Amino acid sequence: MSPKDEESPAEYNDGGYLQVKLSDLFKDGRYSIVRKLGWGHFSTVWLVKDSLEKRHSALKIVKSAGRYSETARDEIKLLRQVTNASPSHSGRAHIVTFLDSFAHTVSSRAHICITLEPLGANLLSLIEKNRRKGVPPCVVKSIARQVLLGLQYLHEECDLVHTDIKPENIMMCIPDVESHITAQLSASPPPQTHRLPIPSPRSRRVAALSSQTLPVSTRSVHILESQPLSSPPDQHRLHSRLGSSASLGGSSYTDSLLVRPRSSVSSPATSLGSAMSKLKLTSPERPSGDPIKNTALPIEPHEGSPPRVMPTRPSLLSQTAPSHSHASKPSRTDSFSSSSSSSSEPPSSSVSSSPPPYDSSSPFHPILVKIADLGNATPSKRHYTEDIQTRQYRSPEAITGRSDWNCKVDVWSIACVVFELLTAEYLFEPQAQGQVFSKDDDHLAQIIELLGDFPPSAKQGGRYSRELFDHTGALRYIKHLKPWPLNRVMREKYLFEPAEADALCSFLEPMLALDMRERASAGEMANHPWLDVDWNEEATTLESVVW
Repeated sequence: MSPKDEESPAEYNDGGYLQVKLSDLFKDGRYSIVRKLGWGHFSTVWLVKDSLEKRHSALKIVKSAGRYSETARDEIKLLRQVTNASPSHSGRAHIVTFLDSFAHTVSSRAHICITLEPLGANLLSLIEKNRRKGVPPCVVKSIARQVLLGLQYLHEECDLVHTDIKPENIMMCIPDVESHITAQLSASPPPQTHRLPIPSPRSRRVAALSSQTLPVSTRSVHILESQPLSSPPDQHRLHSRLGSSASLGGSSYTDSLLVRPRSSVSSPATSLGSAMSKLKLTSPERPSGDPIKNTALPIEPHEGSPPRVMPTRPSLLSQTAPSHSHASKPSRTDSFSSSSSSSSEPPSSSVSSSPPPYDSSSPFHPILVKIADLGNATPSKRHYTEDIQTRQYRSPEAITGRSDWNCKVDVWSIACVVFELLTAEYLFEPQAQGQVFSKDDDHLAQIIELLGDFPPSAKQGGRYSRELFDHTGALRYIKHLKPWPLNRVMREKYLFEPAEADALCSFLEPMLALDMRERASAGEMANHPWLDVDWNEEATTLESVVW
């Protein structure tokens, strides 16, 4: 482990992280720290043993500054709402389970703490491990149905929009979780730890102004290595369904218990736009970005999640943009900025004794997944913020800045995730080109190339509509497009058989309707025929999956 892969010691100053050591106790001794799972901009996340319930949980310890505490209280409200809305709904089992919350006070500084069920790796990990061929369609169909059911629950039973659906926020469940954690703890090496000085805020400011080296601090912190939990498939259920010959992922179950923290992505995901550039244009590839942080529980999605590693070659559309520079456009952030409603409500007490049991009569799934990180969820008609969604999964209405967006933004995002699972490439990865055009311009251009032109109703009514479209309804800064419809993309680039491409497009295109009013709902898509799988024919396919 390199210290640069973990949180910064500077974030342990006043208002920052809580210093935590193994075996530390929380909530009057109820929770004991077992290992570090991950970290993010707002919090660190730890595996703890719950002495009251005799089980393990994931403990999220939020920074003590007031703005972080306020955000955490809002998240707790949403988690309680989701937990209590309709426990018998089939989608409830596909939302992370909130267990408890409390305040932990040290030296007059209160840290809001949230305990959740422990989950394994996220779908980004599954994509990375299966990058060469993509995740098999049968597994993608299983995952898609589960996520759509979870979204149906959020949208229809809770009246909530997640606003940040992406592979990092969809987690794989751990079967027989207590046995798995016990085995993994016994097989894992002790975590590496680094004792690092904590620079004072004043020293950091002085050094920044004078370009001098930071003075050595007399205060220090021990930074532990993150050790996320692995996510093996449920071997018992697989064997009972597919036969005892099913051996998954080319490795034994014991092998899957070993912790192999990721340092970086060796083969970054590309986008369809990048692929088009590669096929039609000559464009050198520059070095890619930062490594992925180790985290088993998604923490804070935008400020805390690491940038996805991706090629930085110019977009296909950069070659067809106007050759002269336009006047500088008003700046708009491409990163997510979270805002929350104010709240003075104290942290809630325990609301659920355990995650909802899985219904054995429900359709077979080789791996169970849950939607996590509700920190940016918002009521559908009372938005906490209008700046939503991670760039690659951002809907047209969010790009144009409409204020009347609703749960359909999540549906757009899951369509992008399904494409990424199948191909290991982004569906959209826009790039700006100086003062010529912005990421928003390129994003809309890529959408039009793939899906056709926007109806007039979808071009109007957004804060940025006039910046993006001219008076004729054409894109203002990108004039020459190269259409490549989705069906042709699947056949020509990904070599789908025509019938396979037709079936996939019949599933994706209703979720990618450019007018959100015409876009299908999660509940409608959860029963789409493309999601049906004959698992008796897929035993061999499942053997190829690297979990």
